Amino acid sequence: MTATTMPRPGAAWLLVSLAALAGCAGGGQPLPEPAPLPEIGQQTIEVERVWRRGTGDGGASFQNGLVAAIDGRNVYTAHADGLVSAHELEKGKRVWRVETELALSAGPTVADGRVFVGSRDGQLLSLSAEDGSELWRRPVSSEMLSAPTVAEGTVLVRTLDGHLSAFEIADGARRWTVTHNVPTLTSRGTSSPVVADGTVFAGLDNGKVVAYDVTTGERVWEQTVAAPTGRSELERIADIDAGLLVAQNEIYAASIGGKTASLSRTSGRIRWRRDIASRSGLTFRGGDVFLSDLDGSVWALERTSGAALWEQDALAHRGLSAPAVHRGYVLVGDFEGYLHWLIPEDGTVVARAHPVGDAIVRAPIVIGDRILVLSAGGDVALLETSFVQDEE
Repeated sequence: MTATTMPRPGAAWLLVSLAALAGCAGGGQPLPEPAPLPEIGQQTIEVERVWRRGTGDGGASFQNGLVAAIDGRNVYTAHADGLVSAHELEKGKRVWRVETELALSAGPTVADGRVFVGSRDGQLLSLSAEDGSELWRRPVSSEMLSAPTVAEGTVLVRTLDGHLSAFEIADGARRWTVTHNVPTLTSRGTSSPVVADGTVFAGLDNGKVVAYDVTTGERVWEQTVAAPTGRSELERIADIDAGLLVAQNEIYAASIGGKTASLSRTSGRIRWRRDIASRSGLTFRGGDVFLSDLDGSVWALERTSGAALWEQDALAHRGLSAPAVHRGYVLVGDFEGYLHWLIPEDGTVVARAHPVGDAIVRAPIVIGDRILVLSAGGDVALLETSFVQDEE
């Protein structure tokens, strides 16, 4: 097993990659071969690339928290080489690009005319969405691996050492910080906080979901989704690295430790729990929840009971992104840069496109009939889609 040691004041912990976890779990056996691309009869979705831009070296991957963000006018990207860029959403024309001289690892998040990014050496930056000029920067306790969350005048930041911190959006003044213990062995990654009705929710490396008052940082509740179990530290990994999904009075959380659960948003009470491991994330459509698991299967679960409606394993071991819902279909990206459309009623793969050459590990961003994707190589592309039968 390959592991990297990361220091922090007074302690040390190990971060392991998904490949290392899979390799160790297999007793040193080679990783499974990715499934071949499934046969598709008649493509139901036609895809045309409107534009594609290279925005810097080092795009979105499972090893960082880099994403694409939109505000209705521009697309914002940040890359490991320190560049932050804005491009027009409609035509892809570059609006601005700035060099932060930092090894960026999280963001961007755009809100209130500002763009927020985080770095490997523990810096939180606020930039103007208009021209990229720096408004403020503040130190955080360690590396950031998930995009900041902005809500109610507050910037919320998760760091790799277990801290959750809140900063004033206007000037970066620290409002509060809470600390969580980090297990000895943990997957490299964190999920972004989620805010709803004055409460911030976070999934932790110990398999718990916690809720805090967004203004004061006072804890509201705490609930275990996946309890660390097993004889070895590796078997006890229970990280919640997938983004939490909030829908009405429900929170959905997925753990690498093999559990996906639905919780009450107000009390944290477990509504149901399923034996599904995931690190990419979830989405929902109507009464169903969709997620991609660690083995590359796509699942549909009934929202109120967690009952499995179907499992599609035709994309096994293809490093799937979190699903999105597009034109009534379930949409996922994979490690080769393909997009796949699945029928939500039974999981049949009915369309495929290859808009970028590198892995798509973040959920595609759906903008009406259009799709925005960011690749691990730093390419961002806007796609126009139509139903094939519309043109007959």
